[in-house]
Amino acid sequence: MTEGRTDASTRETAISTWLRRAPDAVAIALDRASLRVPLPAAECFRGVATLPGAEATFVDSVVAADRMNVVETWEHAQRRGMAEATVRMLSEPGRARRLRFVDAREFFGVWIGLLADQGPWQEDTPAVPPAPAMLAPRRPRTGTLRKNLYAVITEVDDRFTQMLGWPAAEMLGRRSLEFMHPDDHERAIAQWLEVRSSRSTQRVRVRHRHRDGRWVWVEVENVFISLDDPDATMVNTLVTDISDEMAAHEAVRQQSRLLRRVADSLPLGLIVLNQDRTTVFANAGLPAVLGADGTPDLATVMGLVHADDRPRLAEAVAATLDQRADRAVEVALASVAGETRRCLFTLAALTDDEGVRGAVVSITDVTASSRLREDLTVRATRDPLTGCRNRASLRADLEHALSSEQVGQTAVLFIDLDRFKEINDTHGHHAGDQLLVAVTTLLRDALRADDVLGRWGGDEFLVICRQVHTPQEALAVARRLAATLAEPIRIAGTTMEATGSIGVAIATPGIAADELIAQADAAMYAAKQSARHRIAVHRGPAAACGEPTVRSS
Repeated sequence: MTEGRTDASTRETAISTWLRRAPDAVAIALDRASLRVPLPAAECFRGVATLPGAEATFVDSVVAADRMNVVETWEHAQRRGMAEATVRMLSEPGRARRLRFVDAREFFGVWIGLLADQGPWQEDTPAVPPAPAMLAPRRPRTGTLRKNLYAVITEVDDRFTQMLGWPAAEMLGRRSLEFMHPDDHERAIAQWLEVRSSRSTQRVRVRHRHRDGRWVWVEVENVFISLDDPDATMVNTLVTDISDEMAAHEAVRQQSRLLRRVADSLPLGLIVLNQDRTTVFANAGLPAVLGADGTPDLATVMGLVHADDRPRLAEAVAATLDQRADRAVEVALASVAGETRRCLFTLAALTDDEGVRGAVVSITDVTASSRLREDLTVRATRDPLTGCRNRASLRADLEHALSSEQVGQTAVLFIDLDRFKEINDTHGHHAGDQLLVAVTTLLRDALRADDVLGRWGGDEFLVICRQVHTPQEALAVARRLAATLAEPIRIAGTTMEATGSIGVAIATPGIAADELIAQADAAMYAAKQSARHRIAVHRGPAAACGEPTVRSS
């Protein structure tokens, strides 16, 4: 089964027609490896613009999102002779261009790529004939020669003539080497000498000249036939056309080179690992993303990752290679020039279906997005003045503490600064803000490691105490905070007193966060009403009715 292919005359006419009907067209010439070469000096290209820039391949000239489209179009053109697609150029990413690849090797010696605006290129597009269900071979795939010991051709069968176009009269009496590509002479001579010395059958692959001038890949099998008369000893040569096989190999090589170019143009690092964790492939962008010299292997990559994150990356690699499980993990890279960067490692398992059993790892520098995420998190959870938790974050933390199974209880301390309004009125709001910042620092230093401090609003602060085993333990924390607040604070050359009234509430089974905060708030107001700089502990229904037990700080 094979795809239908447009004939050469249709393709040659198509190029001239397209260039004539699209005066703004741009033309490029490509070799078999898809590398750019000069345009042919043909009349149809006179005055036609070519693509500016020094990119080695056309794929480097289009936007990243269209590069795989170009690769697929190139592969389709190789099968059909022509193929087209819509692409956007790097120079004008907002403008759609119609791209056509045309196999012009038979008349220009190169592939031609044509670009024009979307509109004109949609008119009068030459029809590409549909692929037939089956195409019968146009010529034999094998033929036979007979040669003497000096490689002089003595017989040519009809199948050889049909395959490569040479009639017997033009080959008899000539050495077979005359019909082989000069670059293959050394290999062909070595094989012939081996046939003569070992008197055994030998094979060699060479390019044989067709009578029309082109080169055809063939496999030559020389069979030594020994006769009684040494002068009559001969070699039967079976010649097999392997051009389709070699073209397939070349297509694979071209695709490999093209994919390599695509991989190298991506703004991220790529590394392909074998099952034994050795490196199969690494793209050109990998060293730059990692800040490494040369192409690093897996061990070097691991060494660049911050020690705290290294176990997580190692676990992700093991899961992908050993369990065929895809993973994504964000890690910090060791400080480079005093700056720590963050990278996202995305690991995808590879199986035998992809030709290698291992993993492909893409590495993206996400430092900027990580910093933005951290900044947004801080803005969403922190009080902008004091830097401690804000109201929403405090409520979320308390809900989590109450819902989780912990040893001990959770307590809430509600703190209200005494006479803060007088400080604002006397010294100004700026001094009041400075006082709140100073109070935050004092309270944070007096808390336990697991306690959470936040600003509830205005001059009110909230403390969440986890792992409180007795009410006395929560009361001890409150007394320590009260004592801290009793210390004089110097703000802008002025000594101020920032005492506070503190309400304490202990969580009971099933209590909601807002209810617990309300209990601590009620206890705080009871403390403030009794006297300034006092601590009140909420104790059940009596306290809920406004009769908390008040203890002196």
